[in-house]
Order: sequence, then structure tokens, then C-alpha cells
Amino acid sequence: MDEVEYHVEPVTGGMADLVSEVWHLRHGGDESPQMIAPDGCCEIILHRGTPPLERSGDGWVRQSDAFLYGPLNRALTLGLSGPMDVLGIRLHPWAVGGLGRDPSVWRNRSVALDTIIGPGPSERLLALARQAASPADFLTISTPLLDDCLRLCELPDDVVDLVSSLRGGDAVSIRQLVTRTGLGERTIRRRFERSCGLPAGDLVGIFRFHRAREAIKAGRPLSEVADLAGYADQAHMTRDFRRFAGITPVPARKPAAFDVLYQR
Repeated sequence: MDEVEYHVEPVTGGMADLVSEVWHLRHGGDESPQMIAPDGCCEIILHRGTPPLERSGDGWVRQSDAFLYGPLNRALTLGLSGPMDVLGIRLHPWAVGGLGRDPSVWRNRSVALDTIIGPGPSERLLALARQAASPADFLTISTPLLDDCLRLCELPDDVVDLVSSLRGGDAVSIRQLVTRTGLGERTIRRRFERSCGLPAGDLVGIFRFHRAREAIKAGRPLSEVADLAGYADQAHMTRDFRRFAGITPVPARKPAAFDVLYQR
């Protein structure tokens, strides 16, 4: 496994309600597939070098230079045919709805950025990513452009609260969200789809998976982790790990080349 260089710059100020952070990743490249788990967020991906390959059906396709990765509810597999140098803009789960479309149509898809924000802004954003010396530098020079591209509709405050409750573990099921908020189950499900592009049940599962994964990496016994994270049993947890990470819970203890791209 080649060494990974990874830097993150948290976003503060006016854009922090839509963008959580900007990250930069360099990887020397190897032949083993790299599995990336969903974390409920969408990301704008800007390749500063040759894009990697991505598993698509039974084959592989090369990623575009600049694209939005829509909401994922399954593991993503990358194949590195050489070194990778990429800058990513991680949106909060509710922010993809701010791009003015129905985000569910982008589920498990990479969508060319120029079809979303226009060719001119997309080209400028990619150029800024390629000239930036660091994620912090990129934020300094790109914030006005990013703000223009992302402010296409009002921020859904109710969905922010719903997602934050699930992400923080204050609620671990749709039923608990109903109890906490007083909203009907159908209303909650509809708002998640409209703002996050994922069914509410998928977001419940994704955040539960990450709670379990962090507990496993911290050394907790698997029998404790399943109950702690809110699974019915270990078999239920194993099914989620296979779906979201492409592995069983046991290998989750080991470091992985692209571990940095999992929710931390």
C-alpha cells in the first residue's frame, strides 16, 4: 500500500452551513481496488492529475476531471492506474438539494460538474483547484465562486436538524425522529429525499454503520458494537458492512489506503 498524503481544511464563515470541509489527497497508486464507504455527504471532485478508474457494473470507467458525486448508499470501488492527486469539496448531507435539482436522480452517480453549475464556473473551479497550494489556499481563492454556485435555494432548516440528530446519535431510527420532532413519518421521509437525495432509512443505516466502524477501530468487541450502534444483532451489522464498505466488520480494524475518505 503506497503512502497517502491527506490534508483537510474545515470550512468556517458563511459557507459552513453548506460545505463541511475541503480536502486534498495524494496517493502513489497501487493495483489493489480501494473501497470507499458512503457517509451521507455528496462531494465535488476536482482532479489535479489523471483521474482514477471507477467500478461500473462488470467493468471500469475513468472518472471525469470535475464532477459531483451524488448521494451514495453503497460502497464505491476505485482502481488506481497511477498516482492520484485530487481536491474534494465535501457538502453536508442536506446541501445537495441546494443545487436546485431533485438530488435523488444523482444517487450512486458521478455527474459532470458543468451540467450542474455551467461550463464556465466548472472550468474556473477546476483551474483554481489545480493552482491552489493547499485546501486553505483553495478556499481563499474560490469562496466567492463556490458561494455563487451553491446558493441556488434556501437551506432546509428542518432537514438540518433531522440529519444532525441522526449523525450525532440523538436519534437512531425514523421512529425516534418522529418522537423528537413531532413531524409525521411520511413528511420526514419526503424531506430527506428532497434535500439529501437518499431515503431516510439509508441515512439511518449509514450513520449507524459509521458508529459501529469507529467503535470497532477503537477496539470494542464485535458483540458489544452491534448493540451499541443500534443493530438487531451481529448478522444485521455484517450485512450493513458488506453493503456500505464491501467488507465484514473484522477487517475494519485494519488501516486502509483510502481510510481517510471514510467519515471520521
